[in-house]
Amino acid sequence: MTRSTTATPGAPVRPGAAAVRPGAGRTAVFALARAEARRLLLHPAVPAAAALYAAFWVYDLATGDAAHRFPVLQDESWFIHLPMLLVAAGVLLAANQGALRSHRNATEAMYEVLIVGRARRTCAHLLAVVPAALLALLLTAARIGYLAGRPGAVGEVRPWELAAGPLCVLLAGVIGVLLSVLATSAAVAPMAVVGLGVLTFAGALNTGSGWRWLGLLAFENENAAPLPPVLTGRPAAWHVLWLVALAVLLSAAAVLRTGGRGPGVKAAAVTALAGALAAGVPQTGGVSVEVADRRAEFTAHPAAHQSCVVDGNLTLCAFPGFEAWRPQWRAVGEGVLRETPAGVAGAPYAVRQRIFPQGGGSSGVAAPLEDWSRDDAAAGLAAAVTVGTDWSDGAAAGDRRSDAVAEFATGFAYRVVTGGVPDQPKLSMVCGSRAVLVLALAGRATPGTREALLSVRDRTFGGGISMPLLGSSAGLSFEPRAAKLAFTLIDRPAGNRTPAIGANWAALTASGTSVDRAAELLGVPAPPALSAGEQVAGC
Repeated sequence: MTRSTTATPGAPVRPGAAAVRPGAGRTAVFALARAEARRLLLHPAVPAAAALYAAFWVYDLATGDAAHRFPVLQDESWFIHLPMLLVAAGVLLAANQGALRSHRNATEAMYEVLIVGRARRTCAHLLAVVPAALLALLLTAARIGYLAGRPGAVGEVRPWELAAGPLCVLLAGVIGVLLSVLATSAAVAPMAVVGLGVLTFAGALNTGSGWRWLGLLAFENENAAPLPPVLTGRPAAWHVLWLVALAVLLSAAAVLRTGGRGPGVKAAAVTALAGALAAGVPQTGGVSVEVADRRAEFTAHPAAHQSCVVDGNLTLCAFPGFEAWRPQWRAVGEGVLRETPAGVAGAPYAVRQRIFPQGGGSSGVAAPLEDWSRDDAAAGLAAAVTVGTDWSDGAAAGDRRSDAVAEFATGFAYRVVTGGVPDQPKLSMVCGSRAVLVLALAGRATPGTREALLSVRDRTFGGGISMPLLGSSAGLSFEPRAAKLAFTLIDRPAGNRTPAIGANWAALTASGTSVDRAAELLGVPAPPALSAGEQVAGC
């Protein structure tokens, strides 16, 4: 009796292959994919990487998560993917080793008698990566859900940004499978992990370059303050299309390399190539002219884009999405005013949130102080105190967010003591008793401002304190002797009021009152006098 053979569509007929029913090959591929997916998820590299990802979160929770008590969600939507690269590396290694298993075990020839030939087995290994990407999606959703649930969270969650992390895991797994069909050496996959790591690191160092979007993730300048959601200008949707197109294109290349010649594979390759080309150009084009113009408008004229709330004698103006931080600003303002005379404490004050994107670098570009002054005057809120788009409770000492708290507290105290705000393109030197009073009121306002200012002091050399305004060349600078005397007052126990401040307000706020006279009025020892070489210009 002659045995008939039926070729499965899309697969070559091998000599001696048994007859199979139509669709059996597809069923076998999915069955193998399920088995390989389970093996991939249990591969030591994947649980270890997932545990490391979770370890960052557990550490935050164990230490109070001070750095994420006031998250800006549009920034966190991409920043949370940094530890996800660990998972991507683990999946790449596991997928590569899984696809090379038959080669290591010398069982490649045995598979030729089965209906799952090499091309179909490659398809199964590619499909096995999908559950790992879904695991990454669950981790991402859990993390962003936790951050969005924080009482101090502001901004908006960006779904396109969130999709990038899991897609990086998917793409890494595809790369692992592709490497297995290009080279059978086990050393290739670790080298690929190192190469992708170097590429990502290079992109992180060149945050202004458009080519960084051609990698796995595109990071922003970590020294730059967050922007309102309408100003971010990140081509996240194009980047998602880029990652999807790369994953499909590399998958098709792996299948074609192992003998798959079906029309669906070729169509997928052509479509993915077109998608990669279509997404590659727009995502590397940089910030659009429209977004750049909008940023310039928000920078120079913030009043037109904000909502203001009158809370007692404080008027608090915030950009859309940042309104949840108004109670924090109010607490600092009320803390600064707590030890001032009744007439001063009851006077009206305004706080206006501002952005200065150029301040994210180290060039010290001058802020548009004249534009801000005219903008405030037109809005009826002259001499409004500037507050930025960063915030913390001060416990995250030493980072950009705690410095923002110190900057706002000293700026508000300067407004209370002098009646004005910084109006010079460079740092305004504050001398004598005024410097003592500004720093003391700012540091004694809240526990958070105290921690933030102590952190600034611990990272400052020479004794003086400088507070750049939103990273610009403008701001406040305090002479060393005044800072030392102020920290003597700040170091006193919290809640221990200093009645001498209110009783001697007129003398302490006078421009000619010296540090020695301030020490006498406040009843504390004066700091040692500076030598001639230590004298500060302008004081």
